[in-house]
Amino acid sequence: MLIFMQGFNSGMNALCSQAFGAKNFHLVGEYALLTSLLLTVACVPLAVLWWNLGDILLAAGVTDRVAALAAVYCRLSLLWLWPRSIFQVLSCFYQAQHIVQPTAAFNMLAVALNGFFVVGLNHGRFGLPKLGFVGCPLGTSMALSIRLVGYVVYMNLYRKYHRRCAWRCDGSFLDGSILRNLLSVGLPLAGGTIFENAQLITMTLYAATIGEVQLGTHNAMMELFFFATSPLYAVVTAAVTRMGTHLGAGQPSQALLSAQAVLKAQARPMPIMVGFAVGAWLVGVPTAYILGIHQTHPDLLGIWHGMICGYAVTSAIGFAAAFGRPNWQLEAEKAVARSHIKEKEFASPQESDVLLP
Repeated sequence: MLIFMQGFNSGMNALCSQAFGAKNFHLVGEYALLTSLLLTVACVPLAVLWWNLGDILLAAGVTDRVAALAAVYCRLSLLWLWPRSIFQVLSCFYQAQHIVQPTAAFNMLAVALNGFFVVGLNHGRFGLPKLGFVGCPLGTSMALSIRLVGYVVYMNLYRKYHRRCAWRCDGSFLDGSILRNLLSVGLPLAGGTIFENAQLITMTLYAATIGEVQLGTHNAMMELFFFATSPLYAVVTAAVTRMGTHLGAGQPSQALLSAQAVLKAQARPMPIMVGFAVGAWLVGVPTAYILGIHQTHPDLLGIWHGMICGYAVTSAIGFAAAFGRPNWQLEAEKAVARSHIKEKEFASPQESDVLLP
């Protein structure tokens, strides 16, 4: 469910960027408000899932010790679920307006606070009580909650950036056309993200069946991988924002870059979902099982080989869909039409207003 919510954020980013490029500024705020409402509702089933994660892991064959620790961690992590989700919505809202420096600063602050609280509460340092293992999720919850409060105070109350795109909490965002746009883009993106991350969870369960050492090695490798590739994801996200802005402004000739960024910025999420479904579940998971688990001596390296095969297929499908026969003019026309809904119902800021810092 958390991944499902991230998929909606990706869809909101593309739609807000297109609306901003079309100078339909009030629509940017309405997308943000509607996404906030949808993700708040989505937190409820996710909370139920996290609360019962220990039993789910036991049913999947994970050892009692690992399942017990995971259950404690997830139940305490419920404290940061909503603050993290709303912060992501707000950061996408401002990213569509090309206001990104404050977001980066608050993310860096959250990393520092997380280290301070986690180490302090875990080991009883920096004048904080020693709580042991439970200090990890509690420290993260404190850091992410402080980040959200500080971000809202700075961006909305102090700098008042939200007024640049007609942020209005009057119920006008509860509109069928806005909801359809958001669902038509957000659901397939969420589906693709679910397929990918369900594959990663399956690989983790495969590693757990081999042994605790292999599980720890696998998790450490994945964390290192995500850290090392984070600059790439930043470039892709920036490309989605820029390309969405150009498409919304009806400037298709200025929009191109990597395959996934092309598809997201065009609000064509279906090939992404298909790519992850085929690559992850028709290739990646079965190959990992055959090479890593279905052996006389189960091997963690075989699981990783299966992941490589799956991502190779996903990438091939994504590039084929993005660059096979792209009709940029048609996608720009769709983006412009999508971004001008309800334009006459609200008074937008004048084009002479300074919108970017």
